[in-house]
Amino acid sequence: MNENQWMALTGLLMAAVLVVPVALRRNRGRILINAALWLAAAVGLVWLYQSFGPF
Repeated sequence: MNENQWMALTGLLMAAVLVVPVALRRNRGRILINAALWLAAAVGLVWLYQSFGPF
């Protein structure tokens, strides 16, 4: 990984530290539903990228 990728990863982790606790507190009863939806969206995007190549 080059320096730009490390900086992007660091920024993503910093944002996750700020967002995740609030999201978990706010959606106590719907955590599994939301996680399943996000996972399905990520899998769909990966499948689209693999099927149709770099855009």
